[in-house]
Amino acid sequence: MPNRVVINIMDGGFLPRSLAGRPAVEWVLDYAGSIVPKKDIAFIGSSGGGIPGFPYTRMESATAACLIAALRELSQGYDNLVYVFGDSPFLDAGLTARMLENHAKYYAHYTFADGYPEGLAPEILAARTLPALAALCQDGPPLDRETLFALIQKDINAFDLETELSPRDLRILRASLTCGTKRGHLLCERTAESLPQGQPPASEAVLSLLEKTPEVLRTLPAFIGVQITEGCPQSCLSCPYPLFGNVGGSRRMAPGDFDLIARKAADFCGDAVIGVSLWGEPSFHPEFTRLAKSVADRPALSLLVETSGIGWKDEVVRECAAMLGPRLTWVVSLDAAGPQQYAMLRGAGWEEARARAEMLIAEFPGTAYVQALRMAENEETLESFYRAWKEKTPRLIIQKYDWFCGFLPQRKVTDLSPLDRFPCRHLRRDLCVLLDGSVPLCREDLHKSTLLGNLIADDIQTIWEKGGGFYRQHLCANHTGICGNCDEYYTWNF
Repeated sequence: MPNRVVINIMDGGFLPRSLAGRPAVEWVLDYAGSIVPKKDIAFIGSSGGGIPGFPYTRMESATAACLIAALRELSQGYDNLVYVFGDSPFLDAGLTARMLENHAKYYAHYTFADGYPEGLAPEILAARTLPALAALCQDGPPLDRETLFALIQKDINAFDLETELSPRDLRILRASLTCGTKRGHLLCERTAESLPQGQPPASEAVLSLLEKTPEVLRTLPAFIGVQITEGCPQSCLSCPYPLFGNVGGSRRMAPGDFDLIARKAADFCGDAVIGVSLWGEPSFHPEFTRLAKSVADRPALSLLVETSGIGWKDEVVRECAAMLGPRLTWVVSLDAAGPQQYAMLRGAGWEEARARAEMLIAEFPGTAYVQALRMAENEETLESFYRAWKEKTPRLIIQKYDWFCGFLPQRKVTDLSPLDRFPCRHLRRDLCVLLDGSVPLCREDLHKSTLLGNLIADDIQTIWEKGGGFYRQHLCANHTGICGNCDEYYTWNF
């Protein structure tokens, strides 16, 4: 049964990045050469050139349709395609061999691995499946690492799937062993340094490393929460911010300061999500479109707007969406199923907030969410909230209650915390920036008891490294100060 390995090098931007003195793509070529003869290896991408000595198919545009068209062209004369990305140096040939065996044994259309961190396993696609996938390309999905599976999900019952399960499900680590981002490249460098040299990496060794040495996982910030306004239209029952007396304030972050923060984030992190809702209502910033442009001008950054839904002008919403496209995510916090409960939990503004949520999910269905915070006061109506909004959008968020390390009364309905505590994910992945640029330890540090620096005035790397000291305390199960009473350590932003 002839197989072909197809290596996606996307725009080729990661190709110069090296591990252990070798370009990452050479690691992938070693892997591919252990699966098939050299003549059966091909590359696809969206840039002008490929790798000398190998066939290269250039996709005309970054769409699912162009990907499937390229794969159909390369599948001529082959039964199966082993599809991988050229920035994945730790692809496991042994794991691939098992997947290919099961793929053939069960005459599967599509075989994938589940539970592994990204970058360890390929996707295997039967060539006979490609015409059906081509028919599913209309209206997306976008071209990314999940494109093949996203297409199959559109009509999943039409395909025979085989799954290779990881011995330990480590998806929860959100570790990407790929070199396409600065964060991923740094993790790959640390992994390469820690694995035995001179032999192909085995997935089991990589899994063991990630599981037993969590210090390698703290690479670069993935989420930077920024406070851009002082004012807020509501005093929510579940929010500590009104207790500090700032909701009526009018201070705002200067666009120039925000642009500096965005530049530092892009230079240091590469890709990151910038959230503008740390405290205060982002719609209250009179120059919000200038802030959005600071993110839009840096293609690797994305913008998250978590809002009450109150105070927005349609033209601002649409202008920001036009600038950022899918890099802009909206989350409207409603918390209630109806106006009376809304008034009790959040205050006035039900009709405006509900209308804004409906407008966003109608005009931006792929990037707009409706959110409710689960707590004792709305537990009985949460199902009706969910059912009502589920008819309008699949993008619903039910968020856990945060008592801010005991600052607020405990209103949680159930305890979701793990049986065994692990190092804080927010110290591992997040930075928080207040209105004046100061960086507290985390969002829970309401009294700014630990300041890591000032992101407007100070070097971002110095600030990040200072936070690493507190993360290392967590590695030693040392949860001093507010950390000892925190139950947010296991939650994620991005």
